[in-house]
Amino acid sequence: MTPSAPGNRGDNIPPPGEAVKRPRRGLQQARPVLDEHRPLPRRLPAVPLPQPGESLFSWVDHVAASYEVDRTQIMHALGLEPRSNHAAHLAQYTAQLPLPAVQMLQAATGLEPARLRDMTISGISTGPERRKPYREMPWAPGETWAFCPKCLEPPVRWPLWWYQSWAVLCPVHDCYTASFCPDCGAPFSPSILRGDAAGRCPGFLSRSDERLPESPGKRRSKRKRCGRPLWEIVTPPVADPVVRDVHQTLIAYLAAVRSSRPTATQQWFDDFRTLRILLKDPEPLRVQSFTSPDPALRERYTDQPADDGWGIDGDVIQWQPSESGFLHPWRQGAFGSRRKERDPVTAAAEFSVIGRILGSGDMAAAAWETFGVPRRAALRSFGDELPSYLSGASPQLHGLLRQALETEAVDQVLGPAR
Repeated sequence: MTPSAPGNRGDNIPPPGEAVKRPRRGLQQARPVLDEHRPLPRRLPAVPLPQPGESLFSWVDHVAASYEVDRTQIMHALGLEPRSNHAAHLAQYTAQLPLPAVQMLQAATGLEPARLRDMTISGISTGPERRKPYREMPWAPGETWAFCPKCLEPPVRWPLWWYQSWAVLCPVHDCYTASFCPDCGAPFSPSILRGDAAGRCPGFLSRSDERLPESPGKRRSKRKRCGRPLWEIVTPPVADPVVRDVHQTLIAYLAAVRSSRPTATQQWFDDFRTLRILLKDPEPLRVQSFTSPDPALRERYTDQPADDGWGIDGDVIQWQPSESGFLHPWRQGAFGSRRKERDPVTAAAEFSVIGRILGSGDMAAAAWETFGVPRRAALRSFGDELPSYLSGASPQLHGLLRQALETEAVDQVLGPAR
């Protein structure tokens, strides 16, 4: 970031790498107001521009680092009013910016609304209520994102697409992404990221008395922050070309949708989502064999039946087989609780299976050879509301849908059998 020369405000954004210039305005000049309660902030002297595809959360933290202030201070200077839980609020702004916040940011930085919108998941909201970011990923961005450890090496700048459920690899470093700290099991979630420890794990290490019942009059030991540098985590290199192809197709498709361009891959995307949801709990299809050339992906598959047992006592993360045949990480919590965590490598193994079916030339035969159907999924398994893309699945997948779904669900998707 470099100091900017005085100039008029304007709306033109400099090319990447340059700073937005400060308007010609005295420090003592009264600030315009959006309403009587929220005065617009003064323009910052210089503003580092967001990188292409950068998330709002990452950019705000970078601005704070540029001014050598904490996140709360810079959010106040930007007019975002962090209140107490600044990380959670900034995560919400990254999901979607309400129009008043856009006006605040534009006044403080000179960035056009289009550039601010591009740093959010669902754009700008002009109504009183925020929309859910995407029906397919209702947890974004408050829950777990994927991350590339190498991309988090200081200075930390990270992209918006990491929230996507398909963010399984980094095309820059050609490695799989991660989603939790291997030391403490804490997920990579923007809503808990610390502003004073960029790129470090925000989780807590397990206490020796974590799972013991509370005793009256006895205090538990104090929890310690993990603080592991996330950029030091090693993830496997990508060695399955099908996963690369699937990832690239998803990036191209969603970029076209975001820019409102027509795309020829809509059918492919509907088929991809159809096969993916059929691999998910509670009644997933069973992958009968897994032949990826990637050793990291083969480690995520087992032909052993799903096991409800927790595993070895004391481990933070346990790998448990699912009904689909893939291993999923479960995090051990206090008092014997556990939580299923996101794992990009397991997702990549699923993509390998799906990509081979979609690229086979005969999806019906490939699906028949790949999957078994332990139990048919009922309509209630989908919350009594089936995703609309199931109705758009290719006719070659209709036979699989009729096998995988109970009659009521099939009738809703494909109509009654003739």
